[in-house]
Amino acid sequence: KLHADQSEDFDTEPIMTLNQTAGICVLIGISCAMQLPRGLAAERPNIVFILADDLGYGDVKAFGGDKCNVDTPNFDQLCADGMKFTDAHVTDSVCVPSRTSIMTGRYAFRFGKAERGGPWGFTGLRFPESQHTIGDMFRSGGYSTAYVGKWHLGTRMTTHDGNVQGPENTDFTKPIQIGPSDYGFDECFFLPGSLDMFPYAYIRGKQWQGKVTAQKGWSAFNRVGPAAADFVDTEVLSTFCQEAGSFIQGQASIQSQAKQPKPFFLFVALTAPHTPTSPETEFKGKSRIGIYGDFVMNADACIGRVRKQLSDAGIAKNTVVMVASDHGPGHYSGRQLQATANQMQEMEKDGHFSTGPWRGYKFSAFEGGLRIPFATVWPGVIKQGG
Repeated sequence: KLHADQSEDFDTEPIMTLNQTAGICVLIGISCAMQLPRGLAAERPNIVFILADDLGYGDVKAFGGDKCNVDTPNFDQLCADGMKFTDAHVTDSVCVPSRTSIMTGRYAFRFGKAERGGPWGFTGLRFPESQHTIGDMFRSGGYSTAYVGKWHLGTRMTTHDGNVQGPENTDFTKPIQIGPSDYGFDECFFLPGSLDMFPYAYIRGKQWQGKVTAQKGWSAFNRVGPAAADFVDTEVLSTFCQEAGSFIQGQASIQSQAKQPKPFFLFVALTAPHTPTSPETEFKGKSRIGIYGDFVMNADACIGRVRKQLSDAGIAKNTVVMVASDHGPGHYSGRQLQATANQMQEMEKDGHFSTGPWRGYKFSAFEGGLRIPFATVWPGVIKQGG
């Protein structure tokens, strides 16, 4: 039940079990499955969906071409090994509604008011616990499911006083009440919001990780709030990749011992290149256009890490890998760590256009905010270079 002071104004209209718009990965997964040779029809593929955060169409060389001045060898290789989609769009040019549509197959506005919550990562549930999600769909189809990365779709946290969750009253020693595990994911390791939105602490399943006793804030907007004492912004991408790798290795081991292997669906939601621009140490100074390019290259490396993990586990040949972005880039991102309006245009003077040939950025209704880089690979099934 909702807290007495929380909204119950969710739209509860009936939905289809499998909506035609149930998200990019559902559509491609189904179309790929339909192409299976008859002899392989019983061997359903594993599916890994990697969602970048604020990655522009022109941030990837395979899409931006001459308008891209950042090296993205891993995304480019994915396109060469499989199929890239040059006319892929999301429903919204901002994080929460776009991710809501990917997760549920519905436009975000259909849910009405969200459950009340606090600021930033303390946001309340964006849709009811009863909502059918992509996790539910795969799990009902016999898949093991996992979510790793940025969530930003609302949680219900345990508080000291029973009131709406926020920075002052959340009890970080107690499990949260509702999170990804209530939306069809058997396992989850996630940040409640974006990397520039407190609380800065991971949650595994429903349990906070580490001691949330510090106050931290990062460079972009300097949003200072509750944080785990050992939380470091420049280690988030590597942490998510390690978690994804652990899940992949575990599932590969289980599949190798099973008479009828159970496939898995893994959703990996990166926090890059969304602000704060916090690349790992090895990527600082690596690009030609400054720290924004460094962070894009770091995000690109995550694609390579996950694909290598699949290869090392011996399951790459029967795994569909899809990579996309939640929408276009923020115009306030760029060479300066502090979020600065329109600073992205400064990079354009050096030949890097994050939105490629398209007009507009994140938050706009133009192509630059809605058209995304998207590609998928399935060895032996999806034709290379499509």
